Amino acid sequence: MFEKKYTVLWADLDANWHLANFSYLKYSTDARMSFFKTIGLTKENLLKQAIGPIVFYEHLYYYKEIILDDNFSITVEIDGYSEDQRFGKLIQNFYDVNKVNMARIEILFSLFDTKRRKLSKFPDQVFENIKNGQKTDSFKIITKNDTRVQGKLPKNL
Repeated sequence: MFEKKYTVLWADLDANWHLANFSYLKYSTDARMSFFKTIGLTKENLLKQAIGPIVFYEHLYYYKEIILDDNFSITVEIDGYSEDQRFGKLIQNFYDVNKVNMARIEILFSLFDTKRRKLSKFPDQVFENIKNGQKTDSFKIITKNDTRVQGKLPKNL
């Protein structure tokens, strides 16, 4: 399982003296990009193929506060992928040094072709690495219906 370690900095706090919402997202993004590097989505490969990761949603669940100078780690596991190589779902868990689960983020993501301005498929080797990666207990193959939260569709004026 992929894991990356961090320490809470002063700039990460909110007015209640614990880890701010934006800091959870900042750290999860850093851990996710480090994970992507291990499966072949390096900066060089992204630039060479003119693709970039995009997030459709991030659902954040708080369990226990994280405060200044706390050491914590974030794990990244694969919670799903679509067979057409267009979508992936990750679970990122925040753990304290005693492995107490402090927060969880569920993420639906894809890759974006930066030249055509459209969704892209995962490169074949990256998709193989995703298929062979550490999976959650809730892992499932993603269908088109899974890419939208039920009832949460765009509403044009």
